Amino acid sequence: MKLTKFAILTLMMCVLAPALAQNNNDTRQEILSILSEASDEVYDDPNGSLEKSIRAKELADQIKDDSLKAAALNRIGNAHWSLGNQMDAIEFLQKSLQLAEANNLEVLVSKNYGNIGNVYNAVGFNLDAINYYRLELGIQEQYQQSRRLFAVYNNIARAYFNLNQYDSAHHYLNKASKRLEDSFIHLSPILYSNQAETYLKQGKLEIADSLLEVTYRTSNQYGSKRTSLVANQLKAELERKKGNPEHALEHAQLASDMALEMGVKELIYTTSKTLANCYGDLGEFQKAFENQIRYEAYKDSVQNVKVRNELELLSYYQRLFRLRVLEEKNQISTTLAEQRQWIINGLVIVLVIATILIGIIFYSTMKIRKQKRELEQLNAFKTKIFAIVSHDLKSPIQSVSSVIEMFNEKLISKEEIEPYLPEVREKTSNLMGLLNNIFLWAEGQMEGENLAKENFTVHQVLEDLNAELKDRLEEKAIQLKYESAFGFNLHSNRGILRILLRNLIVNAIKFSHPKSIVEVNCVEGEETKIIEVIDQGIGMREEMREKLFTGGLESKVGTNGEQGNGLGLALCNDFVQILGGKIDVESVEGEGSVFRVILTDQDA
Repeated sequence: MKLTKFAILTLMMCVLAPALAQNNNDTRQEILSILSEASDEVYDDPNGSLEKSIRAKELADQIKDDSLKAAALNRIGNAHWSLGNQMDAIEFLQKSLQLAEANNLEVLVSKNYGNIGNVYNAVGFNLDAINYYRLELGIQEQYQQSRRLFAVYNNIARAYFNLNQYDSAHHYLNKASKRLEDSFIHLSPILYSNQAETYLKQGKLEIADSLLEVTYRTSNQYGSKRTSLVANQLKAELERKKGNPEHALEHAQLASDMALEMGVKELIYTTSKTLANCYGDLGEFQKAFENQIRYEAYKDSVQNVKVRNELELLSYYQRLFRLRVLEEKNQISTTLAEQRQWIINGLVIVLVIATILIGIIFYSTMKIRKQKRELEQLNAFKTKIFAIVSHDLKSPIQSVSSVIEMFNEKLISKEEIEPYLPEVREKTSNLMGLLNNIFLWAEGQMEGENLAKENFTVHQVLEDLNAELKDRLEEKAIQLKYESAFGFNLHSNRGILRILLRNLIVNAIKFSHPKSIVEVNCVEGEETKIIEVIDQGIGMREEMREKLFTGGLESKVGTNGEQGNGLGLALCNDFVQILGGKIDVESVEGEGSVFRVILTDQDA
């Protein structure tokens, strides 16, 4: 009897099917075994973990098992995270997450959330990391798997630690400790090292030291190389704080050697920095420099990863946004088709309402314009203040902070810091002067809103200023003369005029030569009253005079090295305008300057 081709094929499948099924089962068992080994090696031998995970994926592809493929992709991503290859990590973890979601593998979905959180934590996006950890926590709390909950609580604690929120870090570390069980007691060194680092950052050295001893013991007991490395790294930092540079160097060198052996970028990066500091403490600057160079090289690598991740994440969210926009457009089109008739029927009502609204808008126009002008003035004021702060406050504060930090870190002794103190005092004085001008500006802006005038003599104002500026005048042996102010009366705002004259006199002192004269000359014209501030200082070029009152924040060094910020004369211009007058200047470079305030008789 002859068999058809179909019958022959069916017979072969019946014979081979059990063998094929058995082969697939054997392959699945092999994959699970490989993935288990890869998981155990991810911290201490990430390169080995990566090789095994790739092999598991290849086998999963052969038998076309999406569940095992998703698990293998997760392990590949986790190995890249442990190695510090964060871009590769996020790529494989996202693929694993998509495949797990497509196959309703809820536990693996939650695991991917946690691993993606680890990547965000590694590159400094700590708040995003916490969001992913909470997604994992929401799923894991349903299953109550102690090992995963232990890991999640530890990870959340690390994220809060990186944000310097140590109370929150302690809270989650305590929750992790309650989930620690005998079945995964080999993970306990991770908990102890995290606790030790948190107390170390808080300055609780004795507690940190005690926990580090526990970390050493358990790391050796369970063969955890990574936590042993971290323990040596933290011990080096602790010994530096305790003033034991030799002991610190021993631990730092051991940690650095272990990091280089493991080939993990982030561990090499952190241990190189600590080792450089230890060599610096002992005065071995060549070795300190060599380790600093290695630190900077790996630091650049880590920073580049951050930037690339930002771009990658931005692109990812943009794609999601575009998909949502398309969905919303489709929904809007459907809704518009259904509501078109309603719109036509309601058009008459809309026109009536529109007519009423036009009347209301017309009535409100004047009020809106007034508010707009006020907002523009406030915005201009804000822009000037922010420009001053960024330009003039940042640099001197950083300089003073650097000196203080050097002293606190014991990189400079009390005797060595004394030569810096005059500079610190000068910068502090300059900062106070700048802040004073900012407050004066604000005061003038507020007073200009509701200008109150009174009768007063300019001579009394100058008497007060002469007493206030006594130290500045005596420092350069400068005389302030104002005899012509006797009997010179004004009807104006005394406070604003005082601010105006103070700024002009301080400016004159700054650019006057020692042992010279600054004169305030008061002249009464036919319809004006004029106050001149005259100095015999360095003067200025024509191009500088042209932009003198623009508030361009250009500064020029005084005759005794005094620093300026370019704000004072911009203030003067604003204040004169508030008083309804104007200001001009005459100056010859090398001979001096005359600043002239001209007030109309009506306003003066």
